[in-house]
Amino acid sequence: MSKPPLFSAVSPPDATNSQAKDPWLAVNLSMFFPGLGQWYANKNQKATIWAIAQVILIIVTIWSIFSPNGPVSWGLGGIVALVIVYISNIFDAHWTVYDSRQNNSLEKIPRKQKNPWFAVFANRIMPGLGQLYADKVRLGIIFLTISQISLKMDHFLTNILFLTPLITAIAIYHVYHTFPHQFHPHRHTYRSILALMVGVIFTWGIICNYFPDWFHQKIEFFQIPSESMLPTLAIGDRIFVSQSGNYQAERGDIIAFRTPEKIRQLDPTSGDFFIKRVIAIAGDTIEIRRGKVYLNRQVIQEPHTAELANYEIEFMTVPPKTLFVLGDNRNHSFDSHAWGFLPESYIVGQAYKVYWPLDRVQSLL
Repeated sequence: MSKPPLFSAVSPPDATNSQAKDPWLAVNLSMFFPGLGQWYANKNQKATIWAIAQVILIIVTIWSIFSPNGPVSWGLGGIVALVIVYISNIFDAHWTVYDSRQNNSLEKIPRKQKNPWFAVFANRIMPGLGQLYADKVRLGIIFLTISQISLKMDHFLTNILFLTPLITAIAIYHVYHTFPHQFHPHRHTYRSILALMVGVIFTWGIICNYFPDWFHQKIEFFQIPSESMLPTLAIGDRIFVSQSGNYQAERGDIIAFRTPEKIRQLDPTSGDFFIKRVIAIAGDTIEIRRGKVYLNRQVIQEPHTAELANYEIEFMTVPPKTLFVLGDNRNHSFDSHAWGFLPESYIVGQAYKVYWPLDRVQSLL
């Protein structure tokens, strides 16, 4: 006597209907972007609403957080809203297809009548879970173990950031193609969808893994450690610094720069970076008399300073490819009046926004 199968593959009750839809395929599609699952369910109006809502939230969130004048509190609210919309869209995609089937015997979570698209969904959560769901325990444990090792290696081996997306893609492809399928009118279409899905998951995974490095080449985060830039920047303020190879410092800019060696010689305890305001650029003349700064022989107005300087600097010209920088807290700042001109090659970028704490959010431009 032959043993009964461990489980039965999915066989939609209305498989003879060419319009039969799979709720877990809808879920997988909506995990890529809100609205795709609803579009698959032929609910185009609903799909459009979900997609537009997500696009608007993404734009508002990015603008609020990273633009100089954007309210960061809106951005934080936008992040919460994005998560809510994304998760709600997934549930709605499942329910939209499930409800349209009008089949009380269809399980919302396929336990008895197992579904390959649910296995794909499980593997997108964690490679190996889909194999465990399909009763391929040994392979499931292997995929789980390899994926966990890969995730840990990602933190210190940036040249193998492709490995985790590759493992996920392989696990998804394997679990679907080794799943015992019964006849389904859309089987060829489903295989094409799976192939596209695997390619997108692998590509998107690589983009997500390498995006942080790319982002930090454009924008860097700094925390203010001292009072040298009061009242503009206080201890604990967190700022965005825009990095660009084409950046040319201008008078009045607040810049971040790496610590030159001459500063370390004067103060070995200096940190790796400084934040100061550009007062004069190459070719300018600079002088400080009676607490006032003379730029090109003209007194400059400085509403951002804490107090007048209690030191003087004789008339001098800023050399080529250097800057003269000062802290806004003139008498409590280790800056050009103490160690001289800053070579432009040490500039990291321009500080353009305080993004934290929320009660101090402001543009620095």
